Amino acid sequence: MPNNIDTTFISLVTLTILVISSLSWLVLKTLKEGRKALSEIKNDRT
Repeated sequence: MPNNIDTTFISLVTLTILVISSLSWLVLKTLKEGRKALSEIKNDRT
């Protein structure tokens, strides 16, 4: 039984790291695209 708990814990930690890294990547990509769009809008005004 302790082996099963260890496997479950490792899987949970791995899944958590995967989810956090995916969300961080998505946020950073969105911010980068937003910054690019804002600079394009700024350039279009001038």
